[in-house]
Parts: sequence; C-alpha cells; structure tokens
Amino acid sequence: MSVGAAPGGTLLAAGGDNHHFSFSLAVVGEKLTGKSALITCTRPPEQRDVGADTPDPMADHGVRCHAHLYESRGARYQILMWEVPGAPRNANASARYATMAAGVLLVFDLTRRSTFERLPELMRDIEEANPGLPVVLVGNKADGEVAVRSQEASIFAEKNGVKYFETVAVRNEQVSEAFSSLIAEIIAKIPNPPEPSLLLRRRIQIGRQLAENQAFRSALFSLGDSAAS
Repeated sequence: MSVGAAPGGTLLAAGGDNHHFSFSLAVVGEKLTGKSALITCTRPPEQRDVGADTPDPMADHGVRCHAHLYESRGARYQILMWEVPGAPRNANASARYATMAAGVLLVFDLTRRSTFERLPELMRDIEEANPGLPVVLVGNKADGEVAVRSQEASIFAEKNGVKYFETVAVRNEQVSEAFSSLIAEIIAKIPNPPEPSLLLRRRIQIGRQLAENQAFRSALFSLGDSAAS
C-alpha cells in the first residue's frame, strides 16, 4: 500500500557526467530494515544480483554510496544514494548525512515494532540537522507478519508531514514509487531560474550539461546584473 502517488520519471544506470543537476539521498533506518535491498531494486537488472554485503569502493566507514541517473521531462539528474548504517555505533550518522542530503528515505521494518518506535528520534535528528528536508517514510517487509498497522504508520507520516509507502523489497513492490516520490519532491523545489546559491541551500548542484549551456549561462549573468542594479 502507498499513501500518495509518485509522478513519472525513470531511474537509469549512472554513467559519465551527462546530467543537468546532481544531489544526494540519505537512506536511513535501523539495521536489517532492508535499506540495501531497497537500493538494489533501483539498480539496472544486470546489477541486482550483487550481494548487499559486497564491499563498495565508495564505502565510507560502513556507509555505501550508489550512483544513479534519473530522467524526468527531458532533464537528467545524477543521484548519489547514501546507505547509512543503522548499528548503534553509527548513532550520529543519520544526522550527519541528512546535513549533506537533498532528501531522506526513512525506512523501518513492519515486522519489528522496535524499528517503528525509533522513528520519532530519527525524525528529530533529521529535522535538527537540516530543517525542512524532504522525507519519505517507508515501511518495508509488508509481506511478513507485520507488527505495525498501516493506520499507525500513516498517522505518524501525516503528523510529520511526509508521504508513506509500504514496500516489499525482495519482490520490488512499491520501491520505485517511494524513491520517485522523494525525487519528485526534491525536483519540485528547484528554483526557476536555477540560481546556484539557491540550489546549494537545497543541497543541489548544477551538472556539466547545464553549466555548459550557453543560454543558461547568459540567463545567469542577466540575473546577476539585475540583482546588482
């Protein structure tokens, strides 16, 4: 079940620097909630058999980074998905990566109530680290013997002003909808024109494809002249 619909867009295999914008997502939650499996669902089919525990060359103290390319309405976005470990020794990692991210996928395990009960603390850490950051809540393992009712999770999501999706990562059910919803929310916040300083406040960077566009560069110079006058 999902609460809220996800607009159209396509996750593609990452490659090169042929994109207009780039930003990071932090995938946060207690350990064994299925964060690795959720991210694996977003990879191209030929990469989905890679084990969740396979060492990643971009790993940082247990944090794995997965690069993706997302295309929507003719624009391409490079997305770095940071899989933040949920072990107790990484208690401060969620807030640290939320500071750098443009959005957070907050994951709990529907079959383990303790992971749901940790959510208020994680939400508080994220909000304190990066106020107003887009967040999507995911209840994973909806095919198991659930310990958290959908209504409870939906009430929590509504109270915190976030969308809620229930997923089955092992069957790739509702996973793309959850990620696409978060990505669409981030994209919707891109200012028009995309002035660099405003983008940086939202943890979004201009990609080479846009930076080398002559019309875009001219528009930015015009914007700067108007501000100066």
